[in-house]
Amino acid sequence: MKDETYLKISRPFGPSIGSVSIPEELINKINIFIDEKIEDDKKKSTLIDHGSKLAGQVTQEIKLPQEIVEGKLLEFLGAVTKTYIKLSCNKEISNFKLIASWIVRQFENEYNPIHFHGGHISGVGYLKLPDSFGETIQENKENVHGNINFIHGTHQFLSDGSLSIKPKVGDFYIFPNYLFHSVNPFRGVGERRSISFNAKIDDEIFNVYGKKI
Repeated sequence: MKDETYLKISRPFGPSIGSVSIPEELINKINIFIDEKIEDDKKKSTLIDHGSKLAGQVTQEIKLPQEIVEGKLLEFLGAVTKTYIKLSCNKEISNFKLIASWIVRQFENEYNPIHFHGGHISGVGYLKLPDSFGETIQENKENVHGNINFIHGTHQFLSDGSLSIKPKVGDFYIFPNYLFHSVNPFRGVGERRSISFNAKIDDEIFNVYGKKI
């Protein structure tokens, strides 16, 4: 897929974070699937509830079934991961194994606490957002409602230790599984819908702890 060509790398602290756009075709396909399932089954009996395995205090977390993962989504995640690793450490992966991909449906006052993921590589992208995340309580402060926050280390010279990003539909971020992150609550009506994934790559690329420096 050509979209991974446009992946950008940033290093706000130690680990790198990659950013790229989700193809509109893929956003539409996943949103239609989720919307139809929600409408057809209010009791979620045909949806695979993934919430018990995740950290979020949110309305619904849905594991994507194989028929949605296979094809374009799997190709996108694999291609983005390959490019991310190449740009981050100049290594070519030969193995990409998707562990899981899931949807997070977040509504007013819900949040995701600070957490990290399993596997080697993780990512999050945005499929649907409210028209507004609501006004701040104090007007002179930055509005971070609904933001995703990445946290690594501490605030010190040449390193803020954290990065807070306002989500936009189509934005996708990829990062190492151990990178702490959280999602702020928001105020008002609407759904903040995101897609996440965990995957494994070549062990010899990921496992640097036994290597001599």
